[in-house]
Amino acid sequence: MEALELEIYGRYRALVEKTGAFSGRTCPDGEPARVHLSDIIDRYDAFCFDGYGTLYNRGSFVYPGAKEWFAELRRRGKAIRLVTNAASNLDQALADEADARGFDFTVEETISSGSLLKPRDGLSEVYYIGRATGVNVLARNGIAAVENPATPVVAISSSTATDEMYAQALTILRRPGALLLVLNPDAWAPRIDGTRAPVSGELCERLRRESGCAAEYFGKPFPDIWQKVRASLPAGAKAVMIGDTLGTDVYGAYVAGFDSALVVGRNEPAAELDADEKLLGVRPTYYLEP
Repeated sequence: MEALELEIYGRYRALVEKTGAFSGRTCPDGEPARVHLSDIIDRYDAFCFDGYGTLYNRGSFVYPGAKEWFAELRRRGKAIRLVTNAASNLDQALADEADARGFDFTVEETISSGSLLKPRDGLSEVYYIGRATGVNVLARNGIAAVENPATPVVAISSSTATDEMYAQALTILRRPGALLLVLNPDAWAPRIDGTRAPVSGELCERLRRESGCAAEYFGKPFPDIWQKVRASLPAGAKAVMIGDTLGTDVYGAYVAGFDSALVVGRNEPAAELDADEKLLGVRPTYYLEP
């Protein structure tokens, strides 16, 4: 991982542990087993999936084997959840987008970081950076996206910031009592061509460091999303989280008390895996092969 990426995910871990919500799980001893889904399908009642980088990417791109995983889990009657840090639209729209790619998640099976934003007293306006559809998440909570909010609050769901937008966000966040709402904490994300790029979590961290503002985080790996996931699953269900990122998916599974399976080589470079695991103190239960 990039140095800043490691710092961001290390900070997330420190913030989670301050809440006392950490499940107490520790790194598995030895190297995780390399498995196919068929090797572990009978061990779990529920399978939670990250979206981008694990099942699909931009547009209609779907990773090899992902539809086959999904179809087999449906055939076997397993509980399936989409647990995503996407905050660019309401859960119904995110479910519809996944369905268009061949994954028929229902809205009840879709749990996004954006869904954790709730109405709050005194907050009716924010400066917003993200995809245009992200205003739907704000509007559902009675919040309007404006150029210069009366209360100094900036909400970010993706890294779609021009230099001018960054400068405006920084100006707002330097005001007394400013708050940064990190609707999508992913720091880096994989591209279809196999490269990786900084995304909203990296943008938010630069703004936080430059402004000195307070920040509030939504989604993986933070506890609230896992509480919502657990509440949606059958009582006593044994669950595994499948994703492509150590700092959100794998560490998030620790927070939830779930096992985890990492798809290596997408958002976690294979050549850097051992070093990154040691630096973050995080290792999955399995490495999942397509």
